[in-house]
Order: sequence, then C-alpha cells, then structure tokens
Amino acid sequence: MHHPRTEIPYQARARSHEGLLPRIRARDVVRHGRYQLMGSERALRVPYDLFHPQGPVEVRGMLASYIEGDEVLIGRTAQCRLEDTVPGERVLVRLDATASPLDDDGEWWLCEIEAKDGVEGD
Repeated sequence: MHHPRTEIPYQARARSHEGLLPRIRARDVVRHGRYQLMGSERALRVPYDLFHPQGPVEVRGMLASYIEGDEVLIGRTAQCRLEDTVPGERVLVRLDATASPLDDDGEWWLCEIEAKDGVEGD
C-alpha cells in the first residue's frame, strides 16, 4: 500500500547537511499538493509532452508510462537531483514516503518546481 507524503515543513525533513543544499518547493500537478523538498532528492526529467498525467507515472528502468486523456503514453526519463532543476521545470518525484530511495521503479508524481531557496520562477 502506498502512502503519499504529506506536506512537511522543510525543517522536519532536514538532515545533517542542512543549509548546504537548496530547499525546493514543488507542486504536485495531479493532486495539487505543495511540498518542501531537499535539493539532494532524486528526480527524473521527462519529455515536454508529459504535461498532465491522470494519476501517478509508472517508471520501469528509464521509461515512464502514463495516461493522458484516453491514451497510455511512454517516454524516456533522465535522472537528476532537485538541486539541478529550475523554477517552472516539471520533473517526476517520489512522493511516497515508503518508496525505496535507491529504486527507480514504481510510482512517481509529476511535480512543477515553484521555487528554489525561496526564489520563484517568472
């Protein structure tokens, strides 16, 4: 059973390297939740046409499958860290608190990066 992370203040998720990595504010495109994440967290870059999936995106290897409209679509992903993103960019993020941090396979959620260290996009 998957339990999505709730919106957690940055301070509650900070690790020993607090202050060294950017804080990222991301908006879940599907469920509209907002999350404060650490720059060290992994993300997956996606094709531009992955714009508004209906539910989580399923990742197997480096391929993402998702439903948009009434079609099942497949696109390639590229690994990155949230610290490498910019406001306005959309990336896949593991929002399930029980997901293995080392396993890419499973449910990812499309999130739009809204701000990095408090600096919002245009």
